[in-house]
Amino acid sequence: MCYNSYVNYISRSIMKKEQIIKRAEQLRSSGFSFREISEDLNISKSTASLWLGHIKLSRKAEERINNLGANGRAKGIETNKKRVAEENIAIIKKVDDYLSRTKVDLKVACSLLYWGEGTKYKANNLVSFTNADPEMISYFLYAFRNSFNLDEKKFRALIHLHEYHDAEKQLKFWSSITKIPKNQFYKSYFKKNTGKNRKNNYPGCINIRYPDHKIYKELIIIIRKLTNIQMRG
Repeated sequence: MCYNSYVNYISRSIMKKEQIIKRAEQLRSSGFSFREISEDLNISKSTASLWLGHIKLSRKAEERINNLGANGRAKGIETNKKRVAEENIAIIKKVDDYLSRTKVDLKVACSLLYWGEGTKYKANNLVSFTNADPEMISYFLYAFRNSFNLDEKKFRALIHLHEYHDAEKQLKFWSSITKIPKNQFYKSYFKKNTGKNRKNNYPGCINIRYPDHKIYKELIIIIRKLTNIQMRG
């Protein structure tokens, strides 16, 4: 390339850049975002920001940019909700497929729940399970009742409540969840509460007791065996 041609090339390049900058400034003054400008003029977003940082925006331009941001966030939230919903559907289908092909061993399930929430100190000689989640309590009792030959009259229960609870209401609630008659519940234990952390939907915590040292030992032995299988693996 000769000198004159080179000079002309540089001049055209400078003129083109000046035209692009001028167009970018017009767009920015009209309330276009750096992203929109970068896409419209085929320049990077960082270049647009560098060129246009000095532009003072009118109120109308600021409102447009702010609306773009709000709309973008709303769209992002909606997109994320859709992604999460699709992900949940896929996981549920996967779990349903697995459970349809797998028989859950209720005694093992019962033992694993007891491992997490059951009383396990050395001198203990009864099954004692405590939790505040009605679904966990319900499933533990379902697994427990279907794993052992039990005498329903031997069940006992103790509810731990806060001072703001209605004792009779919670007794009726937990009796319904556990299928244990109200006359087999001990008098509810009330814990002091300052009121600062009051949970209106908190049902209280329930302790289920079944006095049978052999069943308790069997649950503990299953837990230990499961631990040994894991360690050997």
